[in-house]
Amino acid sequence: MENAAEALKMFFAVFVFSLALSVFFRMTSVAKDTTDKIFEAIDKTTYVNYNADTSYGANRKVKFQDMIPTIYRYAQEGYGVTIIDSGEIVARFDLDTESQVSSCFWNDRYHSASQIEKKKSNDIKAEICKYLNDNIISKVNSLEPNITSMTNLDENSLDILVKKIYSTGETDPKKELVYTSWLSANTYQNNNVTQRVNCDMYGGITNFSLKNPGVNETDLNYIAGKHKSFYSNGLLEKYKDDTFTESIVQLDRNEYIKDENDQDTGLLVFGTIRYTKKREIIYIKNN
Repeated sequence: MENAAEALKMFFAVFVFSLALSVFFRMTSVAKDTTDKIFEAIDKTTYVNYNADTSYGANRKVKFQDMIPTIYRYAQEGYGVTIIDSGEIVARFDLDTESQVSSCFWNDRYHSASQIEKKKSNDIKAEICKYLNDNIISKVNSLEPNITSMTNLDENSLDILVKKIYSTGETDPKKELVYTSWLSANTYQNNNVTQRVNCDMYGGITNFSLKNPGVNETDLNYIAGKHKSFYSNGLLEKYKDDTFTESIVQLDRNEYIKDENDQDTGLLVFGTIRYTKKREIIYIKNN
C-alpha cells in the first residue's frame, strides 16, 4: 500500500514537472513571437508583403512611412515603384527603366551621335513611353473612383520627366547628363542602389565613386557619377504628413519568339519562372 502511495506521489511530481516544462516552453515561444513582431513593426527596412492586383480599384490607403520599405527593396525584389503627385510622376524606382535610361542620349551628345545611335536611342525612348503609358498611366486613369487624371507621355514630356528624376545635379546645363550611375559596371551596385534611394529620400546630391583598386581619390575619373534628389529636402520631408492610394499591377512578362512570318513559335524569351511576372506598385498622393 505504501509502495502504491509512493508511486502516486512520484507520478504526480513527474506530471507537475512536465506541465511546468510545457508552460515554460510555451511562454518562451510566445515571448519570442511577440518580440519578433515588435522589432518587425519598428524596423523601417521590413518588407511588406502585398496583396495581388485588384481590377476595380486600389488595394489600400497608406502613409508615406509605410512606403519606405517597399522603395528600399525595389532592386532586390525586382519590382517597379512609381510615385504620383497631382497627375505627374515625381519618382520612379525600377531597374528595367533605369537601364533603358542609361542607354539613351538625353543631352548634347545626341547631336554628335551617328544615325544608328540616334535611332537606337529614339527606339528605346519610345519603349519607355509605351511601357509607362500602358502599365502605369492607364492603370491610374482606370481606378474607380478617379483619384487623379494623367496625360500620356510623348517624347518631349518623357525627356522632361527623365531629367527631373535622374538629374546629375550639375549646375552647368551643358555638363548635365542623364544616366543612372548607380548601375555602372565600375561600381558596387547593391550598395549604390541604397545610396540612390537615400539621396531621393533625404535630399541633396550623392556621388558614386569608382572603388576599383589603384584609383586615387585625386584622380579626375574617381567620381563615376552623381544623382540629385527630385526635391531639395527629399521625398520624406515633402510627403511625411501625406497619405497615398496604393495600386498594384501584376504584369505577365512572357514573350514569345517570332518566326519569319512574325508568328509566335511557342518558345518563350524568358526561360525561367522568375522572369515571367513583374509587379508594379503605384502610389498616388491623396488630395
